[in-house]
Amino acid sequence: MDLQRDGDPGEVEGRSGVSNLDLFRGSGGAFGGLRWLWLSLVIAAVCGCGESADTVEAENPNDRWPVEADSGLRYPALGPVPALPVWPDNPPSAEKAALGRLLFNDPRLSGSGRVGCGACHFQNTYFQSSTPQDVPDRSYPEISPRLPRNAPSLLNIVYAENCRWDGGHCESLPAVLMLPFAEANMNLTPGVARDDVHTIDVPGAQAGFRRRMVEQIPGYVPLYEAAFGVDISQSDAEEIWALGGAALAVLMRDAVSRDAPFDAWNAGDDDAMGPEAVRGFEIFVGKGGCVSCHYGPMFTDFGYHNMSREAVADDGSREDEGRFLITGNDADKGKFLTPTLRSVVFTAPWWHDGGETDLRRLLAHITGPEGKADPLHDPILDGIEPLAAAETEDLLQFLKALTGTHPDPVDFTAPVESFPNIDTVPVGVSPG
Repeated sequence: MDLQRDGDPGEVEGRSGVSNLDLFRGSGGAFGGLRWLWLSLVIAAVCGCGESADTVEAENPNDRWPVEADSGLRYPALGPVPALPVWPDNPPSAEKAALGRLLFNDPRLSGSGRVGCGACHFQNTYFQSSTPQDVPDRSYPEISPRLPRNAPSLLNIVYAENCRWDGGHCESLPAVLMLPFAEANMNLTPGVARDDVHTIDVPGAQAGFRRRMVEQIPGYVPLYEAAFGVDISQSDAEEIWALGGAALAVLMRDAVSRDAPFDAWNAGDDDAMGPEAVRGFEIFVGKGGCVSCHYGPMFTDFGYHNMSREAVADDGSREDEGRFLITGNDADKGKFLTPTLRSVVFTAPWWHDGGETDLRRLLAHITGPEGKADPLHDPILDGIEPLAAAETEDLLQFLKALTGTHPDPVDFTAPVESFPNIDTVPVGVSPG
């Protein structure tokens, strides 16, 4: 898949620290952020009429966005990625990260002994697989059924207030990172039918995980001891599961994308973004309405919205009802989590079903009539008009400017020879 590293972002497919109120307040007083929203609307009006195209083009767009004295930013509601959170109950250590690295990479921990976490969240492709829907371990040895939803990138998951497309089973980062073992993904769930990709059995997976750690691959016992000072041969399944999640969390806290060109521009560096990207930013916070859902350091409200992605049947149902499956609230039908936009041009395909590979088509869907097709579509869309082709191209350049530094995949990789008991428990065969 072409990830457009040569400059065209279109043909591809913790905590925000900013509340809804802060979006309009900003950090410069009661009406600091409102000032920027007002300015956005003025810019849209000025650029659209009253001046010739030559006059508008000659103007330096940076001049329209002075740095705010209090925040040191041009647009405080889209601040930089913050420092890593402090975890008093799980302080990071090299030993925890080492254990987490093994748990993330060791395929012998899956039901078949063939699949690791990287199968869906590959380190070299920004912690996602670049495929619409992955084949779970539960389907082995067949290649179907596939998972019903796309596996999103794990970049910046350490800052996530909510996660998973429907927000279910998102009690904590350690719990989220362990959950695939209880799903079809890793399939430590004996007794679930091979073609069932929906059942989640946490107690069954916890029991299976304990057997892997203590009985079948006992080389993990001293690794837990080094990381947590706990002899897991004396621990119950729930404790071993929880500690495994803690180790994975320590590993993934460093999977962070930060310091994008936009961040430098937002802090006052006029040369960090070209005029096309600056105009795209103005569309993002103005006519495009993007900032209504994509704000804060992670460019997401961590909320749930219906963007008319699912077709609505005659009886009003959808193949995937999204957030409704968790809440049971009819108003949540068709809603899915707002994804982060940091490094978005490298995390294709998009949408919860992984069904889009072209950002131009995605933007056309959101801003055009397709986005309003579902009777329960988000009312935010009603105030958004389709973008002109030139506006779309500018917006794509802005999205490209959200690509920051990335962690070294080597730091998240464990070679096979480092797996405990690899001489007696080979990869590719279920230890159980």
